[in-house]
Amino acid sequence: MSLTIKYQTTEQSLTQVSHFSEIPQSATFIWCDFDEPTQAENAILESHFNFNKLEIDDTVNGTPRAKYKAYESYQYLVFHSIDTHMNGDKALNLFIKDNTLITYHHKPFESLKEIEQKIVNQFNKDLDTSDVALFILDQIVDNYFYLINEIEDKVFEFEDFQLSEQSTKRIMEEVFKIRSNIIKTKRVIYPMHELIDDIKESKLLLVDAKNYMYIQHIEDHIIKQQNILKMSQEMTNEIRDNYASYTSFKMNNVMQVLTLVSVIFLPLTLITGIYGMNFTNMPELKWHYGYYIVLSLMLMISVGCIYYFKKEKWF
Repeated sequence: MSLTIKYQTTEQSLTQVSHFSEIPQSATFIWCDFDEPTQAENAILESHFNFNKLEIDDTVNGTPRAKYKAYESYQYLVFHSIDTHMNGDKALNLFIKDNTLITYHHKPFESLKEIEQKIVNQFNKDLDTSDVALFILDQIVDNYFYLINEIEDKVFEFEDFQLSEQSTKRIMEEVFKIRSNIIKTKRVIYPMHELIDDIKESKLLLVDAKNYMYIQHIEDHIIKQQNILKMSQEMTNEIRDNYASYTSFKMNNVMQVLTLVSVIFLPLTLITGIYGMNFTNMPELKWHYGYYIVLSLMLMISVGCIYYFKKEKWF
């Protein structure tokens, strides 16, 4: 859709130009933002910047995993952002070459606009590509908190639910939805931690002590987010296990009642089965009070079974 080119000097904050030729020699920082670029703009990555064709292909055609790679003439990073509606993640590709920062994305990134506004409002003549790259990384990591805190709040809300047939079913539906969101979020955050480790190991992006402190600050946020997700997942595991235990308990009670009823009716069924055969040589069939005697016997057996079960505290 567009390619935005901006530069900064020691005396002038970010200024937009329409072509690379308009960038003055005094520029200390150059920012090229590829926002939903066209094929012609994609070709600039190779023709003007001479980036690796494989990295360009991943950037243009794929959604690569979060990573950091350092080459002789440039560095390549990939971040991912997640929206609060869990509609998938968005990849942001960064190339750092000398004093030029290239950001490439197929979907809009509000974080870039916010960072650009901060750079303009808080003019820093010593600003360089490493600073802005870490600004972007920090902003994206901080944005994870909106979703993670929402997950944490929903998990803690389960404590206020009253246990009932309807609420239990609704709780489990919410639990499985939250667990799905946790898995999706972990799929983004854990690779980001690996990316931080790669940046710290390479040290090319950390040009001074300020950058070292900044990357540690970002890593602390990542670790905190991982801990929240881990805690939330453990709590949902407990809720799921409690629900399984509760369901099993209820089922056992139902089976116990059904079993006792079956045991009570078993001898009654045997008696009715015997006298239901109607053989000719059955003297009891001709008893005048046989029917009442058998009913009384069946009643005594039923009462006796119930008394015995009650005595044994089986119900």
